[in-house]
Amino acid sequence: MGLEDAFRSMPLSKLWFDKATIYGVIPGVDADGFTNGKDTVIIENEPCKVVLKGLKASEQSFFGTDNYDAKLLIRVGIDIPAGAKITIRDANGRTTNYKRASKGYSGYLSHQEVAMVRDEKAKEVVK
Repeated sequence: MGLEDAFRSMPLSKLWFDKATIYGVIPGVDADGFTNGKDTVIIENEPCKVVLKGLKASEQSFFGTDNYDAKLLIRVGIDIPAGAKITIRDANGRTTNYKRASKGYSGYLSHQEVAMVRDEKAKEVVK
């Protein structure tokens, strides 16, 4: 039984209904000889759970930003670099983008944790 199979058999992961797509950067050189980075998908549609850490209405900005800290719980065995961009699709189909992610902490047998920040402008939905 591989690491991924062992993870999927653990009860904790059976409670994760969110899906994560994680993007990293591969260094490269363009045609002019300049070094640049190219976004690449590290993993796509991986089961996960997002835990909100700091969401207080009293701390929301007057200037219309939606900024809070969150923690991503995801299986071990995925190399998540610091600074990765993470897109989460929750169980209701809503998509949230996170940036400024930490490197994954994989000190647990059952999962790893990634600290991340949602930092985007608030949008009003008018129907």
